[in-house]
Amino acid sequence: MAGVSRAGARGLAAALIAALALSLALAGCGSSAVKPAAYVKAVCVALGSWRNTIQSAGVALESSGASKASRPVAKLDYQRFVSSLVTATQRAAHALHAAGTPAVPGGRQVAQRLDSAFGRAAKGLAAASAQAKRIPTDSPTSFQLGTSAVNAQIRSALEQIAHVSPGESRELRSAAAREPACQVLAG
Repeated sequence: MAGVSRAGARGLAAALIAALALSLALAGCGSSAVKPAAYVKAVCVALGSWRNTIQSAGVALESSGASKASRPVAKLDYQRFVSSLVTATQRAAHALHAAGTPAVPGGRQVAQRLDSAFGRAAKGLAAASAQAKRIPTDSPTSFQLGTSAVNAQIRSALEQIAHVSPGESRELRSAAAREPACQVLAG
């Protein structure tokens, strides 16, 4: 199958992990004021769950046999992959919003930037999922063009996360350095 190769699935998974790494650089960057440690823990738990789901989706796509399957079967496998990205990102967006606002100077802006980035990414991935449903399977060329367009939409959606600027907060960074859930993400 030309559109969803193992290398393509790995590339998408790598792009997702890169977006996660950029999000992790925020390490404690999400609507009531909460202590920095509680906020950071909630953020890191949400990001850890997101990362695990994204990685599992990539592994499932790679092991599904989509790269050797007929185009209709590969399309279904790819749709499941994209749907997993949507679900994981929507859950993360909800969890990040539920984390509240860190009680630090500029905390409201930090939380809003992170909430907004994941919210926009979830919407972009939902659009990619709808686009994946419309991928034609009538020819290898049209199938590859369709999957390439969806891959571009996924990358665009993830850029919403990658471009988040957390600002500076010594309190949040210090809390992140002490939080085991954040340490797991760093490794």
